[in-house]
Amino acid sequence: MMVYVASLTGLLIGSGYGYVSQQGAFCMNSGFRVAVTQRNMTKVKAYVLAIALQMVVVPLVFAAGLSSPTYPPLFPVGAVLGGLLFGASMHWAGGCAAGVWYKLGSGSLGALAAVLGMAIGAAALEVGPLVGFRASVQSAGPSIGNAPLEMLWPWGPLAGLLLIGMLWFAAPGHAGAWSWRRTGLAIGAVGILAWPLSSLAARDFGMAVVPGTVSLLTEPVRRLMSWDVLFVLGIPLGAFVAARRIGPVTTSKVSAMAASKRFAGGLGLGVGASLAAGCTVGHGLTGVPLLAPGSMLAIVSIFAGSAITSLWELRNG
Repeated sequence: MMVYVASLTGLLIGSGYGYVSQQGAFCMNSGFRVAVTQRNMTKVKAYVLAIALQMVVVPLVFAAGLSSPTYPPLFPVGAVLGGLLFGASMHWAGGCAAGVWYKLGSGSLGALAAVLGMAIGAAALEVGPLVGFRASVQSAGPSIGNAPLEMLWPWGPLAGLLLIGMLWFAAPGHAGAWSWRRTGLAIGAVGILAWPLSSLAARDFGMAVVPGTVSLLTEPVRRLMSWDVLFVLGIPLGAFVAARRIGPVTTSKVSAMAASKRFAGGLGLGVGASLAAGCTVGHGLTGVPLLAPGSMLAIVSIFAGSAITSLWELRNG
């Protein structure tokens, strides 16, 4: 019973993430795209600030015994191929994995199509007919244990402080209703709280979108009270609250063609995230602050996939 009660903290963290994302228009689909096509780094700065804050504070959470580090795995081939696919698919889905969830809360039916596609795509590789394909891709290339990662720990807070110092002098700017500094600090704080709160539910990890998305599609109803499921359900809830503060939340119309495009993009998000063992949240906002090599490789690949797609679209209309 206590584990179920503790799992409710997932709803709290997810709602916080969704609220901040809606207020700060925090989505790495547009963040990476405008960084490449317009040299607008506003959302990327918020993303880096959220990572840097966690690099400084999360080790203190571990040192205090409030949680234990769990590193995202390194699958070199999976990280590159999955990251490239995920990055390219963000354009078609209209958001990253967390982005389509929070946009669902603001009334986007296109986001609903993307969420469904993402759940199906990831489930096919995690528990469905493509499990063997995922295993073969992820088994290719070298692997790395946790010992080398633990040697990097002293450098994490130092790197985080350096990044925060550099961002201190960066130009101000807004995305959505909030400044990038406010958004980055808030997302970072939510990410920090995710570790000790999820540990109460016997889950030592930070924020992640794909596990809960897959569980919604594959787990029986009695097991839908997990921390991961409640986290993803909390994202649209928090976004709805944020959007409702501005005015009525209306359902956006979407054509069949547009919905099909979003669904196909969602499939790509799910397949890519499964191959890479994470996304812009599980790797970027949870693994990168731990200096996990697999997360850093995956995020670079996601950015590359987004950049290639954005530049191709820019040059070909």
